[in-house]
Amino acid sequence: MSTIHKIKHFYSFEDGDTITPGMGVKIDTGFGLQEYIDPNSGEVIATKFKEHNATLFPQPYSSKKGAMIVPETEGQQWYYNVISDEGAILSNGKVKDTFADRFAVGTVEMNGNTFPALIIKGQLSSLQNPNDKYIYYVSSYQGRQFTCQKLIQVQKALGEACQVLISVEGASGSGDEVLSNDNDWILYTVNLQRTGVSITSGVTVKFQKLVGSTWQDCKTIEGDIEIGSNTMKLYDAAVDGSEQYRCEVTYNERKYYGLMNPTDEHDPFYIEDGCNIAGDAVRDEETVTFNPVVYERSTGEVSTGWAFTYTLFERLTGNIIEDVTLQTLTGVNIRKKKGINVRIEASRE
Repeated sequence: MSTIHKIKHFYSFEDGDTITPGMGVKIDTGFGLQEYIDPNSGEVIATKFKEHNATLFPQPYSSKKGAMIVPETEGQQWYYNVISDEGAILSNGKVKDTFADRFAVGTVEMNGNTFPALIIKGQLSSLQNPNDKYIYYVSSYQGRQFTCQKLIQVQKALGEACQVLISVEGASGSGDEVLSNDNDWILYTVNLQRTGVSITSGVTVKFQKLVGSTWQDCKTIEGDIEIGSNTMKLYDAAVDGSEQYRCEVTYNERKYYGLMNPTDEHDPFYIEDGCNIAGDAVRDEETVTFNPVVYERSTGEVSTGWAFTYTLFERLTGNIIEDVTLQTLTGVNIRKKKGINVRIEASRE
């Protein structure tokens, strides 16, 4: 039996293609896109972007091409917090003076392509301005505009709150979750952090894969998957289309979760989910519906004979949801669960 998968995230629909406007991140292993502020000194404890620059780069993914597409550079713009003239970071392709202490522009080489990049090199928040920050990238592909975004969380360094940080490294050095001809493996490294600093003892990590509607523990299989104490390395044999993995981190008898969504663009087929929502925001009164179709990647023709099954799981923990179904997948229920992901599995004999 053949099976392929699709995870519903951000989408815009045009000419039978599905464009997923993601954002890639490159940063030193063990550091993430959060700023923790010491409430006494007002200083940022971690991540200090001046010492550990973070590089953001657009990752629009075309299901039809089965690859990341390179945005058009004409008319592209990076924005800080608001998509307006006030938030525009660039002027004539260069960083404006008002943002020069925090940002720089560059490029990222990945899978034989060159992507534009924004480098965060300075402190973004302060005790007087402790709000979360957003970075937006707006461009187009074949005349169709899309927007990529990335949240930079800002928190005061209080209490014992912990957070899972997952660092991603690829064979191509790209740091994305897409397996391709130039990226033969993906390495995930998991750290549990308290106020932005990694906890080095008393932490155990377990990796799991969503199979059907069950999370199954992962173990090392040669040429498929390699499991370390806090690492998981995936090869294309471990990924059919778009898969869902998670890490379960235990510390002081409490469990924390992080989700991973690797994609393999080698697969000869892909799923067009046919969702009625062209994005991830669902209004309270809306009900999400799907009308999936499988396409053959090489020809773009519809492939028949596939049966579809759906798994709903919590967006933060990956826990399987049983009290919400496709028939009751409304904005209200999505909000109650703090976000829901839908995994589509297509199978045929």
